Amino acid sequence: MDSPQIKRRISDMMREVRRGRIPSSAQVVAQAFEELSLVPERISRDQARQNFGDILRQVWRHTLTVLERYEEQAYAQGIPGGLIDLLPEAVAHSEEVRRDQGFEAAVIALLSAWYPYLREAFLSVSQSRKTRGGGDFELQFAGALKLAGIPFQEIKRTFRVDFMIPSDEIFRRNRTVAVVASAKRTLRERWREVVEELQALRSPNIFLVTANGEVGSGHVRQICHSYGIHLVVWDHLKQRQYADEPLVLGYTQWASERIPALEQFWQ
Repeated sequence: MDSPQIKRRISDMMREVRRGRIPSSAQVVAQAFEELSLVPERISRDQARQNFGDILRQVWRHTLTVLERYEEQAYAQGIPGGLIDLLPEAVAHSEEVRRDQGFEAAVIALLSAWYPYLREAFLSVSQSRKTRGGGDFELQFAGALKLAGIPFQEIKRTFRVDFMIPSDEIFRRNRTVAVVASAKRTLRERWREVVEELQALRSPNIFLVTANGEVGSGHVRQICHSYGIHLVVWDHLKQRQYADEPLVLGYTQWASERIPALEQFWQ
């Protein structure tokens, strides 16, 4: 069987394996907040603002832990079960090999027959995580904003989600006091399209928030200095690399200092 046929069959199989077994991104992120006790009953608005970066980073990490638990439950049985249904002749052949040559030879025969399908299955797992990643980060950021009592309205764009703070109405009425926080999990792809769209909004308070683990000086030079857009990064990156760069903010600095400076004008 050729590669395109294998891809199609595995794509259909993985869709069935995930169905009903792996929750939506919204459910997984909400569960991460719950398991970390990051809920309004356990943390005040001021505490959330003073620890905004730590909260967001905790949830960012724990969401993957929660997802991995669901993936293990779904894939450990779902993938072998799906391949048994998909390739019954391979199972039958391995049974013959077991009778003639023993268990070890049967396992080798079965995995050899399954290999191109397993490869596509695990590529599907990897791609599924990448697809979810951007949406997960937007949900994590939104959840942290809610804990911190920062009002917002989500606006879907071509390459991103914009969080209009406190609302799109305030932005249209007076963009000098409103905030645009645009979520981009990584700066590896399409960031130029993003910053060009953001620059067209002509607002002095545009913040590109990212979970990127490494933010190079080239990003700062082009995004901040060339386009006049602020970058919001993990607190440790701000402190370690950009302590003297005013257009780069840590998440906690952004939530506890920059937002309150504008919040007084939203009433």
